[in-house]
Amino acid sequence: MDTRMCDGVPALADGADLLVVEATFLHADGALAQQHGHLTARRAARVAAEVGVRTLVLTHFSQRYPDPRAFEDEARAEYGGDLVVAADLQQVPVPPRADAPAGDRGRDG
Repeated sequence: MDTRMCDGVPALADGADLLVVEATFLHADGALAQQHGHLTARRAARVAAEVGVRTLVLTHFSQRYPDPRAFEDEARAEYGGDLVVAADLQQVPVPPRADAPAGDRGRDG
């Protein structure tokens, strides 16, 4: 999801097993995020926590931040689930569906 905060963000993320969402800015630069149509790591994590996302993948970071751990720290303050701060070309496994029968978890389709 690459968007500013809007009603569609929680609606689309609601109960997702995996949410890949941009977090271009940190909270301290929230005004820039709003101005340029992006989310902060804190806001993305808060939405994920509020709607029950199982695994949150943050991506699309501004190059103004030299250390991606800042995004992890900010997101962790809001979100307690599985968290990935994605790097370019990183592959992230899709977790089995939470509502899949036990025998179907881990199968490839």
